[in-house]
Formats: sequence, structure tokens, C-alpha cells
Amino acid sequence: MKKWIVSILMVVCVAGLAGAEGNAPWWKMGFGGGDKEQVEMKMQLKSPQGERPDRKKEQRRSQVSEEQRGKMKAHYEAVHKLTEAARAETDPVKKAELTEQLRSKLTDGAQKMQVEFRKRVEKAESEVVKMKRRLEKGEQDLAQRVDEHLKKLLAGEKPERKGGPKEGKNKNRKGPPAE
Repeated sequence: MKKWIVSILMVVCVAGLAGAEGNAPWWKMGFGGGDKEQVEMKMQLKSPQGERPDRKKEQRRSQVSEEQRGKMKAHYEAVHKLTEAARAETDPVKKAELTEQLRSKLTDGAQKMQVEFRKRVEKAESEVVKMKRRLEKGEQDLAQRVDEHLKKLLAGEKPERKGGPKEGKNKNRKGPPAE
């Protein structure tokens, strides 16, 4: 009985390893081995661009600098040490003193967090003011911009682009071909 179970487990492991060597998951390959080319094409069609090894995903930059991160870690370690010392202390007077030190550390940390958050809010508010000014300006000359664009389109001229992809930069973009 044990030999049968061991042999069945070995067969399952070997089959799993053989299926795992391919690029596609085993459930997409099917039991008959499936056509790998078809499976790879289906996998590439999932994303509009397919697999692009030349374009690495950019990681989002952290809002915390390395200096701030070091300070935060030191603060965390100090709080942790004070907490452990307060938990281990049996003398009520020393425990109360350690608790007050811990309260002071936590209060300082919370105040620093509030200051940083206030700075972020002020920065966001200044950005909102800039965006509102831009919106108002855009609403004021909207009709003029539409008329200019319409004239250029009817004259067969290529309208100006103030943003977006530059010529020759993004050849794989969707839309009509660049002239």
C-alpha cells in the first residue's frame, strides 16, 4: 500500500515539474500538451502591449526620504525599548517614570506626523489654486481655442499639440498614423 502511494506521489510530482517548465500555467495547456504557440499568443493578447522586457515598470517614488526613514526607525526602536522596559519593570515608581517617557516619545512622534501631514495638505491646496486658475483661463478662451482649431482642421493644417507623445517617440501608440 505504501509503495503505491509513494509511486503515485512521484508521478504527480514529475508531471507537475514537467508542466511547470513551460511558460504557460498547466491548466491552460490541458492534458494533451496543447499547442504552446497558441497559449503564448493568448497570454500576449491579455495585455495590449504584450510582454515588453525593454520597458521596466517604474516603481512609485516614496514620499519619505532616506533621512526621514532613518529617523522613523530610530524613533520606533526607542519606543520599542521603552515599551519592553516598562512591561518588564516591577517597581511602580520606575514603571510610572518609564510610562511618562514613553508617553512623551509617542506625543513627539504624533506631533511630527501632524506637521508633515499639514505640509502635504498645504502643498495640495496650493496645487488646487493653480489648477483652478488654469481652469478659469481655459473657460475664458474656450470658444477662441475651438474656433482656431476648427479653422486649422478645415484648412488642412496640422493643429499644434502642446502635450502628448512627440514625433517618433511612441511608434506603438494606438490611433491614426502620424503624417
